[in-house]
Amino acid sequence: MYDGLNISAFLIGFSTAFFTVCSFYILVVHRPNTRFQMVLGWIMAVWAVWNLKDIVITFPGMYTEKVLDWIMFIDGFSALTYTVFVFEVTMPGWTSLRRLAILSLPFALFPVAYAVVPSRDAVIYSYAAFLWCYAWSVVIMGYLKVRRYLSYIERNYSNLENIDVSWLRPVFIFAIISQLAWLFTSLYASVFIDILYYISTLCLWTMVLHYSWHFQPVSISNEAAPALANSASVNPLAISKEEFINIVVERELYLNKNLTLADLSHALKTNRTYMGKYLSGVCQMSFYDFINQLRIERRSIPLMREHPEYTLEYVADESGFSSISTFRRAFTKVTGRTPSQYQAVKGGE
Repeated sequence: MYDGLNISAFLIGFSTAFFTVCSFYILVVHRPNTRFQMVLGWIMAVWAVWNLKDIVITFPGMYTEKVLDWIMFIDGFSALTYTVFVFEVTMPGWTSLRRLAILSLPFALFPVAYAVVPSRDAVIYSYAAFLWCYAWSVVIMGYLKVRRYLSYIERNYSNLENIDVSWLRPVFIFAIISQLAWLFTSLYASVFIDILYYISTLCLWTMVLHYSWHFQPVSISNEAAPALANSASVNPLAISKEEFINIVVERELYLNKNLTLADLSHALKTNRTYMGKYLSGVCQMSFYDFINQLRIERRSIPLMREHPEYTLEYVADESGFSSISTFRRAFTKVTGRTPSQYQAVKGGE
């Protein structure tokens, strides 16, 4: 038991130091370049305070039911940090003092009830049930918002570097594990589950910091209203897929690393709504997949055939890809083989 308490005390101190250093670096040393980084820095600061207060349970005689109950009420507010994080990722600018105050209200009512209601168990288990429902609501809403966000950026952007949120999926898994561990130890006071909670929390926020450091959220806007066609415009709905591809290829629009649906629509003097409908209806692909397929088929493969001496990094750059990892994923999706496998096959012919 004492060994477990010593490990738990060490993890409390380590977690407090970890979040303190992270918040200090983000908010003071690095200085936020974006609103998202500022929010992330304040989340780290809040977690530093939450972990610091847990030091009280390492004092002799303080690991008691009543102390743990009050810690549970305070810790419950941590659910708000997950809410803020998920919503800031998928809906930049969502967080406000008014929203935080409204969301905090039910969390604040339970400690009041605990102080005045005779039945301790009724309040504790009601609070646990509330947190369970709240946590799953955040997970479900977050999952739906992430899907909507991913669908939006794939319809509108060819370069997903620093705006992709696919990394949130494993983060959700760690968040669920962390909250289950926290809920269990809050109800049944287990030192070893405490240890699991601190470790899972550290893993969770380390993943978040790693994947989101250069993240730049994109605001999801409504599609533009169809513009009136004119004699100089190209109406993609009125031409074949081959004609449309030829126009894009001849102008080498697909080689622009940061090409967006709006850019393509502007270049063809048409409307983003028309273009989106054409890609999904006629080409049956998202804008992201359509542009990357052109890059692979019309640029990457010819370069690799004609110049086997070229490095993959050079081919990726010349094909309009912003990173080698994106190039490899796109190449594999289009051809069914990795670039290295393709080179090996062609080299043996």
